[in-house]
Amino acid sequence: MSDQVDKRSDPPAMHAAGADTILMNFLLGSSGARLAASSLRSGAEVGVTFTNLAGEWRIFSNDAGGIAFESGKALDPDFELRIPPRALNSICSRLDADVGDLGIAFFEHIKAREPDLKIEATVHSGLLKLTRRGWLGVIARGGSKVVMWMAQKGLRGPGAIATAIARLKG
Repeated sequence: MSDQVDKRSDPPAMHAAGADTILMNFLLGSSGARLAASSLRSGAEVGVTFTNLAGEWRIFSNDAGGIAFESGKALDPDFELRIPPRALNSICSRLDADVGDLGIAFFEHIKAREPDLKIEATVHSGLLKLTRRGWLGVIARGGSKVVMWMAQKGLRGPGAIATAIARLKG
């Protein structure tokens, strides 16, 4: 497994807040997350559940060209994520990471085998809808880091993203 997945124990500061608060603070405080969100267009939405907290949340592009996070069921999610605490803490502790490093960390958690590190992801939108909503722009913002990581995982060429999406499609 890559060094992008943090196998150490959770940072102490993370234990004081709920998973929803941790994710909200990360989305607002991470320059990499904000830059990634700037690629998203109207309608982009992710449904989120946490393994240690009851309820549902949604991440979506807002009218100001940023990202919003709120309690409630996603209306038309492109993805649904089920996130355990260690995976959340691993990603959200990277406030200074760039888009590429965040993308790789996120993908490593999707591929993780350990249940407490694995983010379960289900894709609901097809490639055309994902493109229209700006998700491929997020991958492009990750630049060569993400492309190299994908190539190392056997995802090469224009069909690579479509292949990866098909594997996650629910």
